[in-house]
Amino acid sequence: MAQLSDINLNSNPVETRVARVFRDEAGVISVTLKDCGLVDEFDIMDLNLVIRHLAQHKMALKLLIISDDFEMSKEAKLMAEKEDNISKTIARAIVVSNKLKASLFNFFMQFGKTRNYPQQFFNNETEAYDWLLQQRVK
Repeated sequence: MAQLSDINLNSNPVETRVARVFRDEAGVISVTLKDCGLVDEFDIMDLNLVIRHLAQHKMALKLLIISDDFEMSKEAKLMAEKEDNISKTIARAIVVSNKLKASLFNFFMQFGKTRNYPQQFFNNETEAYDWLLQQRVK
């Protein structure tokens, strides 16, 4: 578990068991998920504590980069849903491995849960990051 008291907002990325988390100069919180096997609810709690600390408990733009070898337990999915309901997110861009996945996720997202913030799937980090920066000014 990351030691939040040791985190400097402008330092190297924070490493958790499941992700590398970094806040850049523009204030974007980047989360790169590792190929770590099964993610449990404690991993989700740890990750969200790091994100909240880096965001200084303020609204933030979030970039999530997902690998193909990412799997969550049922409990982790429930915890992620609970955390999403209380998150302070301006917008979220999610980068997946290919354009087909991004298109499918964007299509199915129309029929899913309504969020208080815009969320979009991409297969290119630069496009995702640029989209996030555009959301800041809206």
